[in-house]
Amino acid sequence: MDNVARMEVPNRMRSNTVRMDIDDRRVVAIVDYTISSGGVTPMAIWVKIKPNESTLDRELRASGKAVSLLLQYGCSLKEIAETFTKDSIIGAAVVYIHKHIESILSGEDLEGKVPRLSTDPYKIKE
Repeated sequence: MDNVARMEVPNRMRSNTVRMDIDDRRVVAIVDYTISSGGVTPMAIWVKIKPNESTLDRELRASGKAVSLLLQYGCSLKEIAETFTKDSIIGAAVVYIHKHIESILSGEDLEGKVPRLSTDPYKIKE
């Protein structure tokens, strides 16, 4: 890993917010991205849940930091989605974001369009 470099994170980035229900919990995901001549690059995904400061909320924020570092070290959103899978809240959020990244980054209003997501292997739908 000596030749792997982390992308420089700018002081300011654009961001879009996605609200989703996962396992009957209201989850908010914020996607930070940059725009350059090479196109749009997702740089970070922050996932929060209410109540804030709950154990689950802290775990989701820690997982969001891991996802963000993976993006900044050059992992694709597809690789991250496949790694985390849909059987965790962070995984369900990242898989949804990966599948709908163009709509999210374009700023499309997804309110009411996001299906109820689940981490239960018997309820997960493609």
